[in-house]
Formats: sequence, structure tokens, C-alpha cells
Amino acid sequence: MKYDLLAIGNALVDIEVRVDDEFIEKNSLTKGGMTLSSVESQQMILNSLKKFSTKMSSGGSAANTVHGFSVLGGKTYYLGRVADDFHGQHYANDMQSCGVAFSKTRNGTSNTGTCVVLVTPDSERTMLTHLGASSSLNPDNVEEKIIEDSGMVYIEGYLWTSEETRNAAEKLATIAKNNKTPVAFTLSDAFVVNSFKDQIIKFIRSSVDILFCNDVEAKAMAGTDDIQEAFEVLKKMVNTVFVTRGRDGSWASSPTEEKVTVGVFPTNAIDTTGAGDLFAAGALYGIAKNYNLKESAIIGSYCASEVVSHMGGRMPIESGDDVNNIIKKYQGL
Repeated sequence: MKYDLLAIGNALVDIEVRVDDEFIEKNSLTKGGMTLSSVESQQMILNSLKKFSTKMSSGGSAANTVHGFSVLGGKTYYLGRVADDFHGQHYANDMQSCGVAFSKTRNGTSNTGTCVVLVTPDSERTMLTHLGASSSLNPDNVEEKIIEDSGMVYIEGYLWTSEETRNAAEKLATIAKNNKTPVAFTLSDAFVVNSFKDQIIKFIRSSVDILFCNDVEAKAMAGTDDIQEAFEVLKKMVNTVFVTRGRDGSWASSPTEEKVTVGVFPTNAIDTTGAGDLFAAGALYGIAKNYNLKESAIIGSYCASEVVSHMGGRMPIESGDDVNNIIKKYQGL
């Protein structure tokens, strides 16, 4: 086995800027959510924020996850599309410099996808996403050999926003299932759930072994405002489920453990971008390395606490720690 984890997702360059709540309201944006946008709309927002400093980094939900998995010491591969432009070159170099093997699948006819991330004082992030070249990811980009070389695959729900990217994700899952390779999936955003619920439920029931979501997404999936009821619904859909609950920690369930509860690691939250992505990175690393469900959730909680302690959706490379030390730290809280 060449890779511990193969992930597929929208390859996006994040452009982050701090704003106040008034700015979100003034521009009629959905706070804490993701809205598909055009380059022109993004630029209008950025032009109105010229006096603020911005931070550019490689992003994308599944990409953040494989990066975190790599920081913990795992071997990873990322499948996504960028354009042959400045942002695309930055993205490829950034992924490879942090130890993630990248497909280098380029598209010369459009811009690399970008996501303007507006971070408010309460650390919440509101995203305006232009998919760009990432939306040209298609089934032809999915190679069976790479999947055969991987111990686990991870798919982001954002791919359901385009038929071609969804087809690519479904092809990857089919090949993985045929090879008896575990398939992990994240719901990504309540917007995705509400827009494609029937398709996603069908995919989860037929192809997914491990599901990740936050409490808002879980309630959207189950059609209820009761998180416990939503958790029970999700448990019936998939073998293993992790539900993150912000400051309330996380819940997890598997065929051998009905419900595991894990708290958060104390941290000074600055930016919640990537919290769910990094929780998935830690939990998947734990599963890949044969830790039990609670230990895997603890590792996930640690990674989430590290990423929210600074601006950006990537866990700092210096945050990598021996997972046994992470578990001991949690036990000492």
C-alpha cells in the first residue's frame, strides 16, 4: 500500500479576510454558510475590503483533511483540478511541499477555483466560492491504480454541486468498494444537504462506510431540530458516524460502540475555517492506525483545536504530535 489516504475534492485557493458582522449583513450574506459565486462577485467583495489584509492559502475541504493527515505522519494523495495559472501553480507547490502527493490535473481553459472566506469576530466563517477549474474534475481523472494503492478514500460533499464532479466521486467510491477499501464521506455544508439530499442519502446507503458532519448538517439530513434524533437517524444509514458539535465536542458511533462522547481541547478560537476538515483528518488517522473509536475522535478533536487557533484552514506543520501523546493530553484535561 502506497498511501494511507486518498481524497478527492474541489481544489480551491482560499482568500481570507477579517470583517465585522455589519459587513455580512450589509452584503446580504448567509453567515456561517457557503454560497456559490462568480469571480466578478468575489472581486466586488474584495474591492470593498482593500483596506483589510488578506491571507492566501491552498484550500478545499478534502484537501485540508489530507494535509492534516499528512502532518500527523500519514501518507496521502489528493485528487483535484486546478488551472494553469498563478493560483494553480501556488496550489500545486503548496500541496507537494507539505508532503501530499497531488494529481497535477490541470485545466487550461478556466481559472483556478477560489474561495473568499470572511471571518467575523466570533471566529465564524462565511464563504463565497467560485469553483473554476475544480468543477472540471471528471470520471476520466479517477485512476483505478491509485485507489488500489490506498488504504482508505475520502470524498467531500461539495462535489455534489456539479454533475461531473459527482460522477467522479461516485466512480472513485465504486472502485474502492470493489477493492474492499473503506469509503469516508463528509456532508461538507447544510447547503449541500438541502440541495441534494435524496442523491446523498442514496450514496451514503450504498457506498459510505464512515460519515462526517456537524450538528447543523446532521439535523438537515434527518429533517429535525433535535440533534439526538438526527444522530439516531444517521446511525441507521452508515456503519460509522462522527458528528462534530462545536464547543460541545463530538459524538461518534460504530457497530461496536453505540455512542461515544468526546470533549474539545481548550483553545483560543480565532478562525473556525477547517475545523470539521481537521477533525476528519485526526479521526481518519486514528482509524487507519487501528485506534478505537473514542481515541480516533480524540485525535480529531485535537486537530480541530489546532486549526481554529490561527487564521486559515490548515493545521500548522509544527502542530503534528505523536498520537499517543495527544490521547494522554486529553486524559489529563
